[in-house]
Amino acid sequence: MESRRQNAAEELPKPAAHRLQRPSWRDSRLVVGVLLVLVATIGGAAAMRHYDNSVEVLQASHPLVPGQQITASDVHAVKVRIDKAGGTYLRADDPMPKGEVLREVRSGELVPRSAVGRSGKVQVKAVALPVEASQSSNLVKGSVVDVWVSTKTQSKVGQDSYAAPTRIIGRATVARVPSGSSGFSVSSDSGAVHVLVPDDKVAAVLEAVNQGAKVDLVPAAGSPLKGD
Repeated sequence: MESRRQNAAEELPKPAAHRLQRPSWRDSRLVVGVLLVLVATIGGAAAMRHYDNSVEVLQASHPLVPGQQITASDVHAVKVRIDKAGGTYLRADDPMPKGEVLREVRSGELVPRSAVGRSGKVQVKAVALPVEASQSSNLVKGSVVDVWVSTKTQSKVGQDSYAAPTRIIGRATVARVPSGSSGFSVSSDSGAVHVLVPDDKVAAVLEAVNQGAKVDLVPAAGSPLKGD
């Protein structure tokens, strides 16, 4: 009986051992898998490009003040993702805009299309204001100041006296500061600070300066200053 069982076991077919083989490029399943990965990658990149609404617009490299013309050195291109940014800000791929700056654009601010226009729309004038060097030393182009004036009263012998200061302009933009000055300059504007004065205030400011009034420039809150 035992012999019969042994003979029957020997007669059963034995499974052949197969070694694992490295997949070949000829394997259709491998090819299909690679193609699926490529299609997914390309499709994802195309979808991102389709839904990416970022554009390149112009950003101010330094303060831009009313009355100046924009050149390539005044701005640089930045990529932003803002809805309808191309209609609100100057595009980097458009020609450099013609005209003059109509309102202050701070350093690092995106340049709005509305900030540049015809020179006739500029409603301020740069007026040279004589101030003490201690006041002008911390100002820069683009600083925002309040203009205070103390009118000269009847002078005593060898001594000038002034009335209480009055603020005649609030939040005026500095267009230019002297490169180096000392003391108090009245006869020449070489040491004066050029401030953008609204058209309707120019006459009053010039009258005060011509009559020898003392002018003080007080930086407004948040104004950019030297060293900031």
